[in-house]
Amino acid sequence: MWPWEHLAFAYVLYSLTTNVVFRRSPSAGETIAIAVGSQFPDLLDKPLAWTIGITETGYSVGHSIFVAPFVCLAAYAVAARLGDRTLASAFSVALVSHPIADILNRVLRGEVVDPRIVLWPIASPPVGSQSGFIDHFRRYFFRYVHQLLTDGLTPQVAFQSLLGLSVVAIWLFDGAPVAADLWRAWRDRSRQ
Repeated sequence: MWPWEHLAFAYVLYSLTTNVVFRRSPSAGETIAIAVGSQFPDLLDKPLAWTIGITETGYSVGHSIFVAPFVCLAAYAVAARLGDRTLASAFSVALVSHPIADILNRVLRGEVVDPRIVLWPIASPPVGSQSGFIDHFRRYFFRYVHQLLTDGLTPQVAFQSLLGLSVVAIWLFDGAPVAADLWRAWRDRSRQ
């Protein structure tokens, strides 16, 4: 899954949860925590594998169901220190949504789901290419564009389209957190 898809998936999950359960929209701080949490597994695992070469695949520490609880506890400690525990909730939902979205993406592509992508350190998926970050990005990007141009409306493309429309609609319903806050701050500053 691409970074923007992880962000969209996490935002939709968190926003629906806060709107339905707590009857409120995510704040700007929560939205930023969602952005960081939704990218955290890849920001950790991809460089470890593709750039530094410490791990064998791009699915290891950050995607692990065994490591996630400790990362969530650390996020809670940081958020409690900042005085806003909802930031930890937003980060944690986004963090946990990441491997779920990766698995869902494989299902939608019709691929076999390999549970080892979330079982580090007990198990790791088979080693793929050992090329660098740019080579991986280029390969995945061109494969993605090729699929979009040649495969037509697949379940994956339908899901991505629905996800894209959903996140824009929900984000606007929520009052466009972050963007609206930046606009208000700029407007207030320019009035002074």
